[in-house]
Amino acid sequence: MNRKTRIITLLGLFLLALFISVPVASAYEDRSGERVVIGADEVIDDDLFVGAEELIMDGTINGDLVAMGQTVIINGKVTGSVIAGGSDVTVNGEVGHDVFAAGAVVTIGPEAQITHNAYAMGAGVESQSGSQIGGSLLIGGGQGLVSGDITNDLLVGSGRLRLEGTVGRNANVAVDTSGRSYSPTYYGPDTPSMPSIPAGLTFGSDAHVAGQFEYVSDQEVDVANSVSNDVKHTLPPQDEQLSRELAQQNSTSSYVFDALRRLIALLLVGLLVAWLAPRWITGPAEKLLARPLPSLGIGLVGLVAAPVVWVVAFGVVIVVAVVFGLLSLGGLTGLTLLAGFPALGLAFVVILFVLSYLCQAIVAYLGGRWILGRISPEWRGNIYVSLLIGLVILGLLLAVPFAGGLLQFLVILAGLGAIILVVIQSRRAPETPAAETPVAV
Repeated sequence: MNRKTRIITLLGLFLLALFISVPVASAYEDRSGERVVIGADEVIDDDLFVGAEELIMDGTINGDLVAMGQTVIINGKVTGSVIAGGSDVTVNGEVGHDVFAAGAVVTIGPEAQITHNAYAMGAGVESQSGSQIGGSLLIGGGQGLVSGDITNDLLVGSGRLRLEGTVGRNANVAVDTSGRSYSPTYYGPDTPSMPSIPAGLTFGSDAHVAGQFEYVSDQEVDVANSVSNDVKHTLPPQDEQLSRELAQQNSTSSYVFDALRRLIALLLVGLLVAWLAPRWITGPAEKLLARPLPSLGIGLVGLVAAPVVWVVAFGVVIVVAVVFGLLSLGGLTGLTLLAGFPALGLAFVVILFVLSYLCQAIVAYLGGRWILGRISPEWRGNIYVSLLIGLVILGLLLAVPFAGGLLQFLVILAGLGAIILVVIQSRRAPETPAAETPVAV
């Protein structure tokens, strides 16, 4: 497939994706304002995006709900998933799939029926008595109060936790038992009110975990044995005993295994690139051989600039989407997000691939070709043999403690700079017509 054919093919795929994504992007409804109220009799047969200072949702949404605001209260029915963020987030209705909630205070009310999982993060997270979670509950934040019923697992990482409800399977929690005091003003003066939770890990009289109850704390909690028949206590990572155990596990054998695994990955990816696109290796290698010092300098600039450019591009996508949203151009908002985020994700993957594999392959190819030129010159032109020898030697050198890390940094700079130089040269070089071959008469 020649260059023009590849360009036309990629352009056709892009246009096809564009035509497919346009109706998808427009297949939702958005509302905004200081206060948005969805009455109990209102039915929205679509996904709903809401940005408001206050949202009260008492109706029915046959789709997903994405809501951002100061106060978000969901009392109605959402057949899809709920993604909510704000200062005070309350889910007290029926949700057909998952709930993702983040805020200063997140409350799962007594009437809440969540079919699948609930993921909640905030200064205070509470699932009140009567709430039903059909999947698992994950809590991250300052404090947690779990009084409802959870069908599957409970996973918590917080400063303090009180369990008063039931967990159908396992519970895995990590709490701070140092006795530090928390108050709403600890998280800011405008934090909504939250229930008072005792310090550490505590339990109510009806608390029960059907499976294993594993908790991480620097103190053992005797009451936990009455909550579950299978209790496991683990010390925090900073504990001296656990640190000694981790040091013992980090033995020489595990280090050698990790080095061997990295070497195998380099070999597989490097040989695959040599087979599919050998010019990605040979072109930058020749440029690095001709201009080693400029390659290192340009590589350093590229290594610093790549994440900055990516973050700026991410911000541009968000700003453009917000501008389209403010102009009530919902279709363009969705299209910007649907096209921008995959493109940013692809760029991120390309950057990781170049830094993790392609740069090493370029330098390894040069090293392997140099070695072959002295021991077996007839094999010097074989990219596979050169790359294989170079990658094995480079992989062994990178496994050397301390020096291997410095060498890997220099290899990344050299390879990245050579790639940038090739890209710059290819854009500057004018297209010259191919010389006509004289026809023998």
